[in-house]
Amino acid sequence: MTAPRVLVVDDHALVGAGLVRVLEANGLRPHWCGDAAQALDAVRRDRWNVVLLDVSMPGADGFDLLKRIKAAQPGLPVLMLSMHAEHLFATRALRNGAAGYITKDSAPQILIDAIDAAANGRRYLTPSVADQLANLLQDGNGAELPHQRLSDRELQVLLRLACGRSVTEVSGEMHLSVKTVSSHKTKLMRKMALERDADLVRYALDHGLV
Repeated sequence: MTAPRVLVVDDHALVGAGLVRVLEANGLRPHWCGDAAQALDAVRRDRWNVVLLDVSMPGADGFDLLKRIKAAQPGLPVLMLSMHAEHLFATRALRNGAAGYITKDSAPQILIDAIDAAANGRRYLTPSVADQLANLLQDGNGAELPHQRLSDRELQVLLRLACGRSVTEVSGEMHLSVKTVSSHKTKLMRKMALERDADLVRYALDHGLV
């Protein structure tokens, strides 16, 4: 049986190189891309069994890129990889068509198991993510917390602001204009009924976002 081909998409070269080494050591055939344009070109040009996609991509963030990959290749499984805990992004990733969600502090075997599941047409769900999905089905969208109703981009901005970064710093990290980040901040503050930056930080701490 031919080893699965895995497209690794992460803007950090050292992280990408590390993932490639782990996958190669487990008999897979990985290829690394460092930005959204390279990833979309690779998806359209070659055949892949699985895409391993970082959530926090600059410019076009991981969720934007996930949607574009699924539009180009609807049947291609995409696993989301993130430094953020599962309770922040896992169900959001699955709702957007991802085959699974893995945190970057996971053991290598978890990554290999997730790729194996995705390559064979299955979703990879950890027990905690399965519980999240069950709770959502039971409670309905009305039980969602305020931050869970934010857009993907607004949530990315929220997490950075909650860590004490300024709008200008967030602009540089996300490769967005200061005006765009300010607009996202205004919208998320309104959606969450927050008035001051201190309220935002307090909310993030109370809900385990930072």
